[in-house]
Amino acid sequence: MSAVSPSRTEEISDILRDDILRGQYRPGERLPSERDLTGRFETSRGTVREAFKKLEQLGLVSIQPGGARVVPIQDCTLDVLGPLLDLGDVPDPKLVDQALEIAGVLVEFAVVKAMEHGSDTTVAAARAITREMLAAEVEKIQEVRAPPRLIRLFAEAADHLVLLLIMNGLRSRMLERLHAVGFPPRHDPRALRRIAEALDDALEAHDVDQVAAIMRELFNLLRNSVQHHFKNLKHERLAAAT
Repeated sequence: MSAVSPSRTEEISDILRDDILRGQYRPGERLPSERDLTGRFETSRGTVREAFKKLEQLGLVSIQPGGARVVPIQDCTLDVLGPLLDLGDVPDPKLVDQALEIAGVLVEFAVVKAMEHGSDTTVAAARAITREMLAAEVEKIQEVRAPPRLIRLFAEAADHLVLLLIMNGLRSRMLERLHAVGFPPRHDPRALRRIAEALDDALEAHDVDQVAAIMRELFNLLRNSVQHHFKNLKHERLAAAT
């Protein structure tokens, strides 16, 4: 019995995964048989079988007695987000915005949970970040890197393991891919300063609803900056192609 090569298994599963994500196989459709794929990839049936198992772990296929059938994309796991973002030369802006939209909801939830605990330590740590923003020169305020620090602070202070796991999953599947196309984008420094002032006041007052609303505003600023970056990137690529 020949040994299964992990690298070959991953290569085959990645090819089949991308074929599925690009719509080459429709939901409910059966993938080619192990025998057919053995011939296509010039490998063993054991390697193909392991590739099928990887696709099943992603939620992309359901392995049945008659073979592996494609599962609708909406029934897949979060693990498929990364491969979806990798399909084009740059991540799909709409998909990125959807991920950020969900992340914003999670951040707002984290803020409420963290503030409900009433920890003076959390409030003090958040205010230390807002004061760094306010102490910085307006044009250099982004160098403080306040948004990711505040988000992480509230997420950890929420004391909610499942929330952290989901946020970690989103971050791990997005950050590296976004950095590859020039992230983080530039934000309006005056908008950042205005948000910092409002957030500091809300934190001082321990106003949970107001802190959550301001963090939502901050996240919307991030989303808008990301979409603006994608538009500029598209224009640059079009200009380079002409």
